[in-house]
Amino acid sequence: MAEKIDVPEIAGCTCLLARRTTRQLTQIYDAALEPVELTINQFGVLAHLYGSTLDGRGHLSIGALADLIGKHASTLNRDLKPLGDRGFVTDTHDPADRRLRVVRITAKGRAQLRKAIPNCRQAEAQIRKSLGAKTVLALSDLLELASARLVRERSYKLSSDSR
Repeated sequence: MAEKIDVPEIAGCTCLLARRTTRQLTQIYDAALEPVELTINQFGVLAHLYGSTLDGRGHLSIGALADLIGKHASTLNRDLKPLGDRGFVTDTHDPADRRLRVVRITAKGRAQLRKAIPNCRQAEAQIRKSLGAKTVLALSDLLELASARLVRERSYKLSSDSR
């Protein structure tokens, strides 16, 4: 006889719970950013690329940007394509290493990012109102902690696997 599937165990899966909550949050941010024709993923890409201009680099490799965002490079390309088509980012080869593809935010992209910030703040305010400021702060702290530990664990596993 086949083993019964433990539905409560599956429903309590950390990943499934996190993904459900993430989808709910994404819907709030995407709705707020819709008037400026950006998704929260695209907003994040523009923000990270803008950040790269502050530290003097002015660009990020696809791999570095994917690592910052926590996405696979091929998935990141789906966010970059519409941004490139709209002139918000440019994509070229790294002048120091022509083998690397790098992405830069354009002046048009910086203007779009500035335009989107109030909409993003509106979404954040809605979430703070729904969850409460303490919950949002605690959730942010837990997410940062979980991310750091998971990255460290993955790095440790990858280094020990290569031995």
